[in-house]
Amino acid sequence: MLRRLVLCVLITLVLVGWIVPARTAANPNFPNRPKLVLVLVIDQFRYDYLMRFRPYFGAGGFNRLLEGAVFTDCRYDYASTITGPGHATLLTGAYSNIHGIIENDWYDREQKQEIYCVADPATRIVADRDKATDAPGFSPRTLNASTLSDELRMATNFRSKAVSISLKERAAILMGGHTASAAYWYDTPSGRFVSSTYYMTALPAWVDDFNRQMPAKKYCGQKWQALPETPGAGGKVLSEYQSSSNESCPSPRFLSWVDNTPFMSELELGFASAAIHNEHLGRGPDTDILTMSLSLNDYVGHRFGPYSEEVADTTLRTDRYLAAFLNDLDKQVGLANVLITLSADHGVAPTPAFIQEHKLGVGTAQTKAVRSAAEKALTDAFGPGPWIVSQDELYLYLDRDTIKRQNASESKAEGIAAEAASSQPDVAAAFTRTQFLTGTLPNSPLARKAANSFHPKRSGDVFVIFAPFAVPSSNPTRATHGTPWNYDEQVPLIFWGSAFKPGFYANACQPIDLAATLAAVLGLTQPSGTQGIPLTMAIK
Repeated sequence: MLRRLVLCVLITLVLVGWIVPARTAANPNFPNRPKLVLVLVIDQFRYDYLMRFRPYFGAGGFNRLLEGAVFTDCRYDYASTITGPGHATLLTGAYSNIHGIIENDWYDREQKQEIYCVADPATRIVADRDKATDAPGFSPRTLNASTLSDELRMATNFRSKAVSISLKERAAILMGGHTASAAYWYDTPSGRFVSSTYYMTALPAWVDDFNRQMPAKKYCGQKWQALPETPGAGGKVLSEYQSSSNESCPSPRFLSWVDNTPFMSELELGFASAAIHNEHLGRGPDTDILTMSLSLNDYVGHRFGPYSEEVADTTLRTDRYLAAFLNDLDKQVGLANVLITLSADHGVAPTPAFIQEHKLGVGTAQTKAVRSAAEKALTDAFGPGPWIVSQDELYLYLDRDTIKRQNASESKAEGIAAEAASSQPDVAAAFTRTQFLTGTLPNSPLARKAANSFHPKRSGDVFVIFAPFAVPSSNPTRATHGTPWNYDEQVPLIFWGSAFKPGFYANACQPIDLAATLAAVLGLTQPSGTQGIPLTMAIK
């Protein structure tokens, strides 16, 4: 009996000796993190641009990325398809109801004025290597969630570098999050990349040197002429700067002109290459992250619309500039050491003129009529106003002082205003603050999307959704976005690099899945408010 017991103990010890080393030896370096993560966002870049213009792309830009994991049905599931919310959503993996960036601007009831989503009067603009300016700066103080960059920085005890770049300050700041090593954006009047005292007291020497060379000077005397291969353009001149006599270049007027040409994407990518070199991104012991938003596509898209020659040429030029940037990145870091994602903050609707020409809808949304109808209905119900204190892309804000003065019920006033808004022929739906707060919204896709955009401390009292192809643009030849319809919601989502399985995936997904997927691949805690899920079908 004793002999059996000893034998059993010996066998157990042998088995434990075999099993434990096998468990502990299994890839102790997991996860195998890359040297650099590049999150590339193209402002106002519809998914169909990748398909419509693919026959005209070169080898090293979009076609290179299209060899990665490409999701063909990626759509935002909220209604505030605007620049600020979009960039915050991509890097937090959450919608506005969580991260709090409901629009680019919103009405603040305490201050009784519109506030900008990244405005911070406690900071100052940093524009040179000496000291900050007196101009008020910007920060992510209104962002109520961590970003992927924040989680990476915290996981490495802040050894990882996180740099964020855009032409727009809101894009750079909201992507970089709270702990970014640096965020830079372009100041058009001066032709310089600048930052804020939130990040630094003075510009690094390399940024100051880049600025002193006046990078826009490269384009003095150049015309924006369509590429020979741009479909429908025939190589014609799309825009040309007319200088005045004895005007030096780059002058303020020239800088304003070039700011609306595709040359700005080349300039921004050149700055990003300089940042990679001078900040030594991808060359440290820990993974670094570069978040970058190409804003120029949004400027051109607003002016000319998604079916214009200008957008076609801008897309093709972006492809060429991106190829040069990726080739440089390969030389500096090695693309085998880089993970890349590509997406967009929103799409865009056709111009009202295009919509009317092709009989798609009414074209122009009558936003003023909505406000007038709500004001009249409230006056008829309770007495003289003013009842509407502010109106923006999505919301009507009721005047709380008037509600008190007329001894009206807030919920009843909201309901009357929403009913009046819904009565307008170009309005698809209107929801009230009370419905959001009490959970009494109708069970519909539009109500769900509106709820994902609603933040109780910042949103207005009536959420208005215009009908498809009713575009809230004051100019019939200018395009815009900001609705829950697919032309605004559908965007690219691409994952490229050794961690991903190449292929085209028709799986329905959302842009909030970008941060969730990268966090899973990098072995990070998901950002604090993430609602997305890792797209495991594309992960090796």
